[in-house]
Amino acid sequence: MKLAFDVYGTLFNPQIPNVPEEIMSEWRQKQLEFSWRLSLMGKWVDFDEVTKLALKHVYRRRGLNVDPKLLDGWLKLEPYEDTVILRELSKTHTLYTLTNGTLKSIKRLLENAQIINFFTGFYSVEDVKVYKPSPKVYTEFIRRFGDAYLVSSNPWDIAGAKNAGMKAIYINRHNQPADPLSDEPDITVKTLRELSQHLQ
Repeated sequence: MKLAFDVYGTLFNPQIPNVPEEIMSEWRQKQLEFSWRLSLMGKWVDFDEVTKLALKHVYRRRGLNVDPKLLDGWLKLEPYEDTVILRELSKTHTLYTLTNGTLKSIKRLLENAQIINFFTGFYSVEDVKVYKPSPKVYTEFIRRFGDAYLVSSNPWDIAGAKNAGMKAIYINRHNQPADPLSDEPDITVKTLRELSQHLQ
């Protein structure tokens, strides 16, 4: 089975140490909002730049100066504890990334977490220059790599995959309901460990 993993929020916890949770939450929200707005407008800016623009917006709105070093923190996110199970999953399944992030940044994260060798291929929205949940992202992945299951902890990502005809596994890390605009995920679990057990 081919498994295509979302990265931010699924494999890595999008929380930077010493950044207040309120700011971190808005930063993440603006990242996604800006990426979706760009897609709707037919414009393209890569996710590293979107991340920078979102950070500046959040701090300026509060009348604060931005510490450029905060962006380095985005490249040093901590992997979730259960990503260690990727070693076992990679023995019986073929693993890919399917991410909004740039390949440069994603590979750096995976290398830092020492899990990059468990992946066979790396796919980013950079290739189609439009962000998830656009159908183009998922259909191009399938065209290139064949049928696969998206694995994501983001309900809107699951919705995008299902809308594009891709199977999806929802890692419900935070006990959130599925997206009401989406077909039901094919599989729902709470952790990657639970997914590994389910696929045995």
